[in-house]
Amino acid sequence: MPHSTSPARSLTKEEFPIIDFRTVDEDPKAVAAEILDAAQNWGFLVLKGHGVPQEDVDHMFATSSSFFNEPKEAKSEKWMNTKQQGYDYKESVFGCTEGMCFGSIADANLTCDNLPSWWNSERRQEAEAFRSKCNELSTKLLKVFALAMGLDQEHFATAHMSGKEPGNVLRLIRYPVLTDPVDPSFPRLGEHTDWGTLTLLFTNSPGLEVQRPGGDGWVPAPVIEDAVIVNIADGLALWTGGLLKSTKHRLSWESLPMNQSRHSIAYFVNADADAPLRVLRKEEGSDSYSESSQSFDATFGDYQAVRMRIIHEKFDTDGTDDELKLDPKFVNLVRNIGVAHGTGVTFEGAHSTEVVA
Repeated sequence: MPHSTSPARSLTKEEFPIIDFRTVDEDPKAVAAEILDAAQNWGFLVLKGHGVPQEDVDHMFATSSSFFNEPKEAKSEKWMNTKQQGYDYKESVFGCTEGMCFGSIADANLTCDNLPSWWNSERRQEAEAFRSKCNELSTKLLKVFALAMGLDQEHFATAHMSGKEPGNVLRLIRYPVLTDPVDPSFPRLGEHTDWGTLTLLFTNSPGLEVQRPGGDGWVPAPVIEDAVIVNIADGLALWTGGLLKSTKHRLSWESLPMNQSRHSIAYFVNADADAPLRVLRKEEGSDSYSESSQSFDATFGDYQAVRMRIIHEKFDTDGTDDELKLDPKFVNLVRNIGVAHGTGVTFEGAHSTEVVA
């Protein structure tokens, strides 16, 4: 069997943030304060009354299951490209999983030439319609975070335009039953944080484990009917100066053994590549936040480039010095988020970078 990990501690639902979103329009400040508290302490929460119709979620799961039950030759007809469109399968240090990805700008997957032919026009429309509903929810959450921080409600939302690259990614996921032994060093899903700003996760199955506040062990994320799991990702943690927490999470072989499968649907939210990234700091003597002064300009496109640079350094992959040349001050800022870099491994082993005054 692959390597074991420290077991997750049993957790009552009352300990893990569970928030009802149905009252957000009636009492937005109260709901915003509750969500902000969860994001500060846990970086995770379970959201009930989120507004994505359950029949749409169920139908998307049924479509996902049908696709993953297709022969491997049909699924792998088009492998995932750099826009995160297409099929993906991994048995590696990142985990043992397969996925079907719909990335790029809104409606791009209706005409994308990198989806397996199983995804006909009707199925593509279903996937894009579901992406649109997830986008509505993520936009609403971004406005709630801005409200809770004393910012203009559009502060984060205007940097997430559905018609701008890189766009948000809908990823259908299956952790398949594994009949053959895998490399003992491979995890079910490695400890990691997400790259973007937010992640929505729909699942009917237990298995996801979340690092406890303070980092002392792991707890199972509760699975609640008709709810969605929300977590803060690295980009929003950086943007808010660490106020919002990007928390490591994983699937262990104990939480999901080789002889069990698990389905989930993830929606990864990304800020626009050209959106300015100006780190927020708390105003002295106030509960409000404002943009801090910094000695360089950066965009979320630069942020994504830094993440790619760290992967190049860690795994010694292709990339010329010119392609990987970035402002060292910004590289250092990203390194100091204090989290893993979103790929199941930590910064350990990446090259150090001097900060130039």
